[in-house]
Amino acid sequence: MKKIICFIIFCAVLNACGQDKGFMGYSTAFVNEDSIIEINHVGFADRENGVLYNIKTIQPVGSVSKTFIGVSLMIALEKGLLDLDDDINKYLDFEFVNPHYNKGEIITLRHLATHTSGILDNEKAYESSYTYGLTPRLKLGDYLREYLAKGGNMYAKNNFSKDKPGTRYEYSNIASALAAYIVEKASGKPFDVFTDENIFSPLHMYNTGWYYKDISIANHAILYDERDIALKPYSCDTYPDGSLKTTIFDLSIYLKELIKGYHGNSTLLTKDSWKELFEKNFHDKDNVKHKSEKEPNTGIFMMYFKSGTLGHTGSDYGVSAIMNFDPDSGEGKIFMANEDITIKNMEEFKSIWNNIGQ
Repeated sequence: MKKIICFIIFCAVLNACGQDKGFMGYSTAFVNEDSIIEINHVGFADRENGVLYNIKTIQPVGSVSKTFIGVSLMIALEKGLLDLDDDINKYLDFEFVNPHYNKGEIITLRHLATHTSGILDNEKAYESSYTYGLTPRLKLGDYLREYLAKGGNMYAKNNFSKDKPGTRYEYSNIASALAAYIVEKASGKPFDVFTDENIFSPLHMYNTGWYYKDISIANHAILYDERDIALKPYSCDTYPDGSLKTTIFDLSIYLKELIKGYHGNSTLLTKDSWKELFEKNFHDKDNVKHKSEKEPNTGIFMMYFKSGTLGHTGSDYGVSAIMNFDPDSGEGKIFMANEDITIKNMEEFKSIWNNIGQ
């Protein structure tokens, strides 16, 4: 703790000198399964009021949130609530229909978790899921019903791919949110409650939540656009796909647990469930089209980077985050900032990332 306090004081000097121009504020962490080795902070959580980014700063982490959907699926699987290879319509309170599919072709949770479901993010419809304010406009299930069920206000053929399920990789936020909704329906508990009871509380992540009401507003960072203009608070109907709000400390606890799980040393899940979570789903014989060059394989919402590391990236309005670990060394890194990564600060980000743990 003494080291962290000293570093915060040092950051104040850096800011006074205007030394870091890449991001308004950010935090980094370096961990292994035994400990949080290092946490650092630079810049402002709230420039207008002179609040430095610190260990209590809370902010969204974008699509890093999706890894919590993956862990939730494994917990629900262990509880006997669902099966990854079942037809998703078994769990939904509306009928999912891809108008391009023949009768008998099904979508499974595994398809959702590996972005091969054929659900596409219609840009205009997905943007409508965002609203200014502290609460989403629609409930998760209501938004998904409007987008995925015949007769819905946003239902359209271009919401879906013509490719058969499991044959084409197409990253989808809405498909991810649907997986979280299935956890909700299968468990009988709202997804935010399910994750709090089964992940946040057991791991003592006391400053983590999906909604503004679940966290300390006083500690929430102001988010900034690439021009360093403060953004108004916003919410998203499909909140499980990217709206998790947390601190660098809490996320470090979580990453430690992922590393422990990978090596069979965590009790949050059984060894078999951890293996399923991380197991690669794409194989040469599968011939899945359009796979990401940077993230060529995936577990259950756990991305394999080209470097061989495992984890996820996150991006949103005024938000950037990366969390991954090296399976061989057992070391993990986190970066989270209250400004998105753009061409303007990409080189700065690379320098920051490469120096974590050095």
